[in-house]
Amino acid sequence: MRRNSTLDAMLDTAEANGLCLWSRTEVQRQILRRRATIGELTAVGAQCYARTSYWQALSAEDRLRHLTRSLTLMHPKWVFGGSTAATLLNICDSTRHMRKLHRVIDGNRVPRSTGIIVNHYIEETAPIIIDGARVTPLDRTAFDCARWLGFPDAIAIIDSILRQRLRTKSQLDRSFRLTNGKYRNRALHVLNWATGRTDNGGESFSYGVILEERFMQPQLQVVMPCHNEYGNHDRVDFLWKTPDGRIIVAELDGRIKYRDASMYVNGSLSETVIAEKEREERIRMEVDGFVRFSFAEAYRRTPLIRKLEWAGVPRTTDFRSP
Repeated sequence: MRRNSTLDAMLDTAEANGLCLWSRTEVQRQILRRRATIGELTAVGAQCYARTSYWQALSAEDRLRHLTRSLTLMHPKWVFGGSTAATLLNICDSTRHMRKLHRVIDGNRVPRSTGIIVNHYIEETAPIIIDGARVTPLDRTAFDCARWLGFPDAIAIIDSILRQRLRTKSQLDRSFRLTNGKYRNRALHVLNWATGRTDNGGESFSYGVILEERFMQPQLQVVMPCHNEYGNHDRVDFLWKTPDGRIIVAELDGRIKYRDASMYVNGSLSETVIAEKEREERIRMEVDGFVRFSFAEAYRRTPLIRKLEWAGVPRTTDFRSP
């Protein structure tokens, strides 16, 4: 197919501005569809297109930002909320929640969700502009995520807010109690268990799974008595002191430190692996049980449950769902 200089110029401009391309006439719509049919363009959803090579090179978060900016220009009254707003507000980094765009609507009749757009009704909330998109403010976003998402995902977002010190727990509690919306008790339940003491979203999600599966609540990011080669105390992700006096530790395997060269010890992968093994050995000498698990195991639940049961982490009846 012959090159279309006008289309190429439009795509260049869209990419320079972090946008997708959409049709404004029937002729443009047909051209975009033809280019998508041969693979030159990718239909990315919501009537938006992008060069296939350009789109494939973008991260999930950048794709979401391109789409929300574009749809804000296409539909100036649209407001994004839930996990979409959370991503734009930098309180959610889960790529699982970047596959759909959550739009909030003030009104009793909510349009049917289609394609990648999921519609929700909320009472009127003054939006803010983030990175070219209209989104619900932080407190409203936190409230909606805490009541719409599953417990582990919800607690990861609330933990992120607390960890970044964007709000205190008491401020969120006050805000949640003053905000109208179905399932408020679910949001308050999530907030009750959030601590902000986790290091990242993966740890928060795992913490949520541990609680939801009725295991004893662990201590988070605990400083151990053992020291590394620099004289610093080792820390562990999760620690239990059981009623019978045992100490059990669980570590989320942060595999990025083996893939990102900038995190290597002395710039060496082999030294990084050795340092981690030595750290684990030091910790094992201080505890009665040690569990290492991956995020995939926490997400699938059963592998993590089996490991915690094997290590002897007690179950509890203290965790209550609303």
